[in-house]
Amino acid sequence: MIYIFAILTIYILSFTYIRSRNKTLFSFRRQMTDVATFMVPFNLPAYLLSKVPLKSHYDAEDFPELKVIEDNWQDIQKEALALYSAGHITIKDDLPASSFYKDNRWTSFYLKLYDSDIPSARELAPKTMALIDKVPSMNLALFACLNPGKNINKHHDPFAYTLRYSLGLSTPNADGSGIIVDGVDYKWKDGESVIFDETYLHHAYNSTDKPRIILMTDIDRPLKIKFVQRLYYYFGRFFNNLFAIDNIDSKKSGIGNKFGYYFLAYKKFIKRIKHWNKPIYMTGKYALTFGLLYYIGSKLV
Repeated sequence: MIYIFAILTIYILSFTYIRSRNKTLFSFRRQMTDVATFMVPFNLPAYLLSKVPLKSHYDAEDFPELKVIEDNWQDIQKEALALYSAGHITIKDDLPASSFYKDNRWTSFYLKLYDSDIPSARELAPKTMALIDKVPSMNLALFACLNPGKNINKHHDPFAYTLRYSLGLSTPNADGSGIIVDGVDYKWKDGESVIFDETYLHHAYNSTDKPRIILMTDIDRPLKIKFVQRLYYYFGRFFNNLFAIDNIDSKKSGIGNKFGYYFLAYKKFIKRIKHWNKPIYMTGKYALTFGLLYYIGSKLV
């Protein structure tokens, strides 16, 4: 029983932490089953050992290694536009269970995935790759396009051991295109960047008639203990390779993507239940959450 109590206590503290650190919030009910709540214990070492302050936004000046990217953004822009014109910024089969790719709202072209080399990136975006190679802390990078009239729903990304660095390449340069992080509305402009902690609630929008193309990357959150930094690195490499996909041949796909199709079918089934009878849906959702917590606790006894 003590283990079950401990797990429930950790869950309640995690829920409280998420609710206290964000200025903008999910509903109380939504937060109870959101992935961010369950990821707090995993992220705790990254928070406690962070060399940079725990906040939602950062300045590029805080990360001098990014200057080479900032100074050469036009070279990156040229390669991104060439890829877009050639129809290569089209990947939408990674993370199949994600809503990012629903309704053709989001497309991408992968550049870097930890230490897994992507031949098509080396071939089609050589200058960009040469610049990325000069930033060792940049472990994941892609060209990401949010299509006209599309939005990315509010969400927390699960992991705190990285920070999101995104650079505007070909944007509407207008108020109708931006990203809102913890209530702060950033408007996309060519050659301008934003760095934020993606575990804060955020969402993107593009209500214009022009696609928004950015360089979207994850950089290491600098930690005080190198050993912990490496552990997070190896986890990130393992996790992201589960969802790896080739820019040219979509048949080359990680096992996580294959599993994602089954999870997507499960989500569609659950949505049908929700539309049919919402009280039954909500009862089942909470029963599953707390049943899982109870099961984990009972196995530790």
